[in-house]
Amino acid sequence: GDRDAMFAARRGAQFTRMAMSDDYGPDRGGGGGGVGHAPQSMKSTAVSDVERENASADVQILGLGDDDHVFNLRTLWKFMGPGFLMCIAYVDPGNFESDLQAGTLFGYKLLWVLLWATCAGWYVQGLTIRLALATGWDLARCFRDEYPDPVRYALWIMTELAIIASDVPEVIGTALALKLIFNIPTWVGVVLTSMSTLVFLGLQSFGVRKLEAFMASLVGVMSLCFLAEVMYVDAPAGPVVAGIILPRLPGSKALYIAISLVGAVVMPHNLFLHSALVLSRGFSLGEKSLKMALKYNIVESGLALAVSLFINFAVIIVAAANFAQLDDPVEMQAVRDKPLQYAPQMLKEVLGPAAKGFFAAALLASGQSSTITGTYAGQFVMDGFLELRINPVLRSFVTRMCAILPSLSVVLIAGDEYSEGLIVISSTILAIQLPYALIPLIKFTSSPNIMGPMTIPDKHLKYTQPLAAFIICANVVLVIITVAESGLITGSFVGVFLALCVTMLIIVYVGSLLYLARRPVHQNLLSRTGRRMTRDVDVGAETSEWTNDGDLLPDPGAPAVYSL
Repeated sequence: GDRDAMFAARRGAQFTRMAMSDDYGPDRGGGGGGVGHAPQSMKSTAVSDVERENASADVQILGLGDDDHVFNLRTLWKFMGPGFLMCIAYVDPGNFESDLQAGTLFGYKLLWVLLWATCAGWYVQGLTIRLALATGWDLARCFRDEYPDPVRYALWIMTELAIIASDVPEVIGTALALKLIFNIPTWVGVVLTSMSTLVFLGLQSFGVRKLEAFMASLVGVMSLCFLAEVMYVDAPAGPVVAGIILPRLPGSKALYIAISLVGAVVMPHNLFLHSALVLSRGFSLGEKSLKMALKYNIVESGLALAVSLFINFAVIIVAAANFAQLDDPVEMQAVRDKPLQYAPQMLKEVLGPAAKGFFAAALLASGQSSTITGTYAGQFVMDGFLELRINPVLRSFVTRMCAILPSLSVVLIAGDEYSEGLIVISSTILAIQLPYALIPLIKFTSSPNIMGPMTIPDKHLKYTQPLAAFIICANVVLVIITVAESGLITGSFVGVFLALCVTMLIIVYVGSLLYLARRPVHQNLLSRTGRRMTRDVDVGAETSEWTNDGDLLPDPGAPAVYSL
């Protein structure tokens, strides 16, 4: 068996050397398709880029395309991971801040926003799963060849700004956690976050899966404490159920918090992250396999989002119930200004005196876990848009520096209570930037030239298009109401100039989104989609074709060296 494996490895390397040589390149005879595609004459021996990418996935799942395969929990367990890794961002400091603000300001009246936003998020994440499975590319990679360079660079910058905006809550949350643990000023904690990121990224040498499992366990324990706290607080069932079922926005401030909840739940960079994480599972290619993989991934992401939904529900209910018991106006105002720092008080009944330290430790873990997933998302974004890869530590450091500057400025100038307000502002910015990722995603998944047989049905577009339109309209209304209530728009020269600037920004915002919505899709990925649909051989199965594991690709200009 070892001798057969040795000769198979040598034979596979030789076939690869032939496929990569000038004599068999796509520019020579043989009908080669595009860059990276094996010529027709080599199809019986050389593997295409589609099979190579699928075979190099981190987790290989066999038997998915068998005729007798049915949905089962054992296979579902193998698909567990991408959705829950994506879900870490749903319980980060930004989510907790928005939840606490909603609970202390409006009680249970905004629970419906979380329900609708989570359902919409599940549907949108399903679109990213469908796109990744059909094309074998993540969302950022689909952007690269679709748009002209100026548009592509602009969309890349918008996505990077979204990643920076998502990092602001992690900076402030980590700083507040350090303040609760060591009683140091918040601005010192903000500065120290630049080093904490490098420390946690350095710990990945012990295995990133173990590190993420440790982070998720701390956040999970804190989340379970919020769920347990629901059993202790005196929360009336009627208002809670009414808050979940009845849509209502009691004032413009409620609209502002509601949009921040949407931005904290459906983050733009999460779409890019999830579409790439789905490709970490390899399986036999074929129409049935892809449809089964779609079903498993949809269920797995739904379970992850259900967990996050109940956690966020618990945070709002606990905050509203505890706030309703306050009668001191000074204390009530302090809670409104600094709900994140007041959160340990809500856990006292469950954790006792240890509530402060435990919540701070979990808040620190929450921020750092989200930072790692943000770094992964940024790497996928940069590689997809620009075909550029940099060291994850360097990338995380640059992103963190961009997030530290506004955080540090607000803390030094305005104080701790306004630093928590910056978290809500960053979540609102994420909601405003969401359509720049959502609209292209909808265009890609509804294009037969991109998706082939996995194109979303026309009846589903009845839900996706109004969803994108609703988010855009809500963002525009929010900007108008915020500016109108600020008192800055007056009859003076400065007031008129400011009004003109805001009007121009709204026109540019809506116009750029209309360009993305009305622009037809120019890519044609049917060759990729067709190969993924028609190949139906289990990864690793004995066949006449060679399947490459990604480790045997030799350098065409170097002597052959075989690793046994």
